[in-house]
Amino acid sequence: MDKKQILKRLRNDEDYYGDFGNQFLSNSHVGRLLKDPLNVFKSMKPSPAFLVGGYFHTCILEPDKLEKFTVIPSATRNTKAYKDMSGGELCLLQHEVDMIELMREKVLGNDICRDLIESRVDGAEPNEYEVPMITELFGQTWKGKADIVNHEEKLVIDLK
Repeated sequence: MDKKQILKRLRNDEDYYGDFGNQFLSNSHVGRLLKDPLNVFKSMKPSPAFLVGGYFHTCILEPDKLEKFTVIPSATRNTKAYKDMSGGELCLLQHEVDMIELMREKVLGNDICRDLIESRVDGAEPNEYEVPMITELFGQTWKGKADIVNHEEKLVIDLK
């Protein structure tokens, strides 16, 4: 498979974060290389922090995909209601979604941030979102994904 075909597959989240993408090293692997090198390629257990971060990214970059998240109106993940509604899956809590929506409003309410994140319609090359790339370093193939490529300002933006 050539680089163009690999990058096309890595645009798909299931491939990027799944078995296909896991054949490439990434920033996520660095910590695991240091702490547990024998298990560096094993799938990571989902965590609330990654779920919240994923929702924030989706909220800013792909709001049309927010329906893929399950949100439960519970104060914690330890309540019976949460356990019944989640079906054993890791889900967002309503207060987490409320906090992320407030963060989104603050980020996009800032003129500078909004202008850098959102594509302009004035004839400039539009921004690209979730852009994967691979490279060879020391005989290993590494992958990464730019949250936003702003061509007009010549910036790569990473949302955290």
